[in-house]
Amino acid sequence: GQKTEKDPPIFSQEYLLQNQADLISSLCLVIMSGLLFKATRALSAKFCMVQHNTTNLTDPDEKAMYAVGRADICMSLFYSLLFIAIHAVENEYFWEKIGRRLHLSKTRMSEFMDQGSTMPFHIAIVAGAIYVFVQEDMVYNLTSIWEHTPADSMPMLIKFYWILIIAFVLHQYPEMYFMRVKNEDMPDKIIGYTAYLIPILGAYLTGLVYPATIILVIHCGTEVLKALSDVVGCSGNEDMAQPLYRIWSVAFILARNAIAAISVVTFFKLRGKTPDEISQLRFIACTLVLLILLGLQLYLGWKFVQTVLSWRHQAKEVALAQKKADNFWQQRKEANKEAKKARAEKRAAKAAEEKAD
Repeated sequence: GQKTEKDPPIFSQEYLLQNQADLISSLCLVIMSGLLFKATRALSAKFCMVQHNTTNLTDPDEKAMYAVGRADICMSLFYSLLFIAIHAVENEYFWEKIGRRLHLSKTRMSEFMDQGSTMPFHIAIVAGAIYVFVQEDMVYNLTSIWEHTPADSMPMLIKFYWILIIAFVLHQYPEMYFMRVKNEDMPDKIIGYTAYLIPILGAYLTGLVYPATIILVIHCGTEVLKALSDVVGCSGNEDMAQPLYRIWSVAFILARNAIAAISVVTFFKLRGKTPDEISQLRFIACTLVLLILLGLQLYLGWKFVQTVLSWRHQAKEVALAQKKADNFWQQRKEANKEAKKARAEKRAAKAAEEKAD
């Protein structure tokens, strides 16, 4: 008889992996539905809506401002769940289908999905930052960001944007499980995610959100180029991928220098503020975050140099192997030519002997 594939047991590992989007979406829907009822509205609002409003409610003309607070933890966790669900839908209905049509190997498929699925998020981070700066009238006056730094409170759009950034980084940890990342690959990914999370959290908690937003735009712009290069390379279009990698290499170097420059400028801007504008303790905390950012740029630059040297070594090995192969076929061609000549001479000699007899 015809065999039918059985559904995995409920709450088994395979069941969770296959139905992650549905389960997490249902959980988020339950949390959001709490806003409809008076008894649960306050609790649900802590997960869904921006909290810690510092605006003077007696002044209707005052702009709504929000501070950092404990409720931000709930909001970050909620939106990290939403990102997991979005990531799952994106993989299932877009990247997996493209990967199957391209008939990629298991290794290439994993890299293709890993880079491809994060590319829209990085594009959204850049687009979101531009939208926020346009709404806050900072696009044509970027120098004003240091006037608001460090920020004791921030507009709703800025705070919501940074909550989403933190949620995006947090969702990458459980995403390793849902993406079936190999155990040997997890430590490197955890280190990489943590290297992003620490300065992002540090910038948010110390009030460096304005210069850090520009830094995020610069960094994520290069990440989009890297992801695009990897996706094109994994799909088998090496001729198209090579120019993209070269563009990314130049952009990567420029980005590292730009981020380092912004970090140094921010430090001196903070140093020039009076004790009334920034306390000594806060200045030390901001300096520590900026030092972590500078250290991260040095580390990324060192890794980039290692990658470039590895590429050159591989290119030399390929060229050497190609040269050996060319020499082998050239020698074989010459040997065949000599053998053919020898056979012709032998036949000529035999013909001459027969004619003499």
